[in-house]
Amino acid sequence: MYKVLIAEDEELIREGIKNIIPWEELGFYVVHCASDGGEALQLWDKESVDLVVTDISMPEKTGLDLLKEIRQQDKRVRFIILTGYDEFSYAKEAMRHNVHNYILKPIRTEELRETLVEIVNYFDAKSQRIRTLSDKQHDLSQEEIYTLMVNYFKENYMQDISLRSLADSIGFSQEYLGKVFKKIACQSPSKYLTTLRINQAKQLLIQYKDMEVSRIGELVGYKDAFYFSRVFKLHTSMTPSEYRTSSK
Repeated sequence: MYKVLIAEDEELIREGIKNIIPWEELGFYVVHCASDGGEALQLWDKESVDLVVTDISMPEKTGLDLLKEIRQQDKRVRFIILTGYDEFSYAKEAMRHNVHNYILKPIRTEELRETLVEIVNYFDAKSQRIRTLSDKQHDLSQEEIYTLMVNYFKENYMQDISLRSLADSIGFSQEYLGKVFKKIACQSPSKYLTTLRINQAKQLLIQYKDMEVSRIGELVGYKDAFYFSRVFKLHTSMTPSEYRTSSK
């Protein structure tokens, strides 16, 4: 079964989520219930979970704060965000961080249940893929491994990913993946990922001329605007703003 943390400052809603949903029947069990984001993070530190169901607006730490801090430690955790209508723009911000779903209050039990079914299917499928890849590890050619890596980077470059996260997900060592990639592409995986991100940033800078540079950095996987500008200039000899101006 997959472990769940519920974070909701309204006790009635928190207890309702815990007691109305047939968690074990769906393949989950609730290990933590918290009344705010700070308490939720403390409970997470004691015992991590696979799924977090959290209100987006809570005292001390918001659901978005909780999401960011947990994702720094474990990117595999899935999130369901609960939100009111007046928090919709806030919920859209959460979606940029790869939230599985956001559910508007008042919560419909059936909608939450359907989302949980989707998530348990996601977990089960991922576990099966990892087992299959592990079983086939010695049968995959280096070209197949390289293609797997390239696809992973193209599908996830906007997230905070690394060679380690890829290695953990497919069951190969970082060292082996790095050697295979460099042998075929004549460059390191990190250099390929950086080039991919910078090329995507170039397109966004031209396509969305009114979008803030920091926001474009976030969209291609750089959460630190200063670091994004530094890497961009290193690869293009221009800052993002200078590149945008020169492309007019």
